Amino acid sequence: MILYDRGFPFWEALTVLQQAEILDYTIIRQYDAGERLGYNPGVYLVNDGRIAAYSIHENGKRRMVLSAGTLETMLLTPSFLSNCRDISIELIVKENSEIYFIPYEHWRKIQEMHPSIREFSMDALSLQMSSLAFTLYARMEKDISKRLSMFLLRSCERFGDDMIYTSHEELAEQLCTTREAITRNISVLKDCGLVETGRNKIRVVNPEALKQYINTSDC
Repeated sequence: MILYDRGFPFWEALTVLQQAEILDYTIIRQYDAGERLGYNPGVYLVNDGRIAAYSIHENGKRRMVLSAGTLETMLLTPSFLSNCRDISIELIVKENSEIYFIPYEHWRKIQEMHPSIREFSMDALSLQMSSLAFTLYARMEKDISKRLSMFLLRSCERFGDDMIYTSHEELAEQLCTTREAITRNISVLKDCGLVETGRNKIRVVNPEALKQYINTSDC
């Protein structure tokens, strides 16, 4: 059973017929960790699991540019990074996942159903571009500890939650460093009392103190 009410904030504003039409357009699939989905424009709602979008450059370098976890959405349009001719996009499943996918050709029609859907699309694209810009900015910071702190703080602000669900490996991919460097610097932040950690999750204990740490590198 498709549970769009959990992932689409506009769902309850639609009529039963509009909801039924969206369900008709939806493709439901289960994927194993490590599977590659290529690049198919459309809306990906992660009902369970995690996916990530990577930029593949002509020189062979691969960098994570976006990710979406359980009940998060990734909206990929045909024009996404279209001006970057030396870059292609590939989606990879990071965990065993169940994905709801609506091809972009259908999503364009769906957006005309209700103003709240168009607003949802605009917000999703805005968040993605903001996340992409911030990730690129953070990568310019040579200090890994600051780079990591900036990313954690930005994630808290973006999702309005002090808990970030991610692995050390995924953080390393997003910040263009090694897993060992991430683990080492998270330990530093823990020793400073700035974060707490669990399995594939990090909690920012004090955002204001983390901001001060970014500015001074002193706890």
